[in-house]
Amino acid sequence: MKIAASQKERFLRACPLFDGLEPEVITRMAMRARGVALAKGEALFHEGDPSDGLYVLCSGLVQVSITDADGNTLVLALPEHGAPLGEMTLVTPDPRSATVTALEDSVLLHVGTGTMVALLAEEPALARHLIAFLSRRLRQSNDSLHRFAFDNLQRRLLQKLTELGLQHGDLRPEGLSLGRKFSQTALAEMLGVTREAVNKQLKLLQDQGDIEIETGVIRLCHPAEIIKNTPNL
Repeated sequence: MKIAASQKERFLRACPLFDGLEPEVITRMAMRARGVALAKGEALFHEGDPSDGLYVLCSGLVQVSITDADGNTLVLALPEHGAPLGEMTLVTPDPRSATVTALEDSVLLHVGTGTMVALLAEEPALARHLIAFLSRRLRQSNDSLHRFAFDNLQRRLLQKLTELGLQHGDLRPEGLSLGRKFSQTALAEMLGVTREAVNKQLKLLQDQGDIEIETGVIRLCHPAEIIKNTPNL
């Protein structure tokens, strides 16, 4: 898929992995990047596939998931625009650790492993960015594991809804809208629980006045309180 050089640079600058890099580094990277179009339902790569480089989400919506031996799926993330995908390929040649699937028609940029390895060797600042970014990812993973182990389901659901709203929705005086429909099955997969458990908690949250649901789109009525009590959101 052809993408103009100026657009490539804009997409790369939006990626937190490259935030603050010198413009000429971004320009050189953009020259070597290629556009990738994914149709809804199409997989970018599967868990276990060989690594082929780094991707940056430009538009659309994708999910990152893993599957156990019994075929049960756990959704790890619904990345926001500008998010890097497959960044671990920059530090290890191991196969892909998760599957990335388009939930909507999506566009991404791909920078091959060889290109990224060469840029890391040429640009110490890029290597420092990568180390800092992966360190943040590790802290976020530890925080998620802590919440999974110790927080009750209702709190975890509220935090996940707030996270989705901040990434994909719209914060207004009347509350934080998620901006799009997320099925109860998808929410259950993100939390590692059953759809029935999510359905029960959503009804309780509605009864408590914590959320409203209009035409399938969830709106959090008191997002500031959740954000205040969740520093990493």
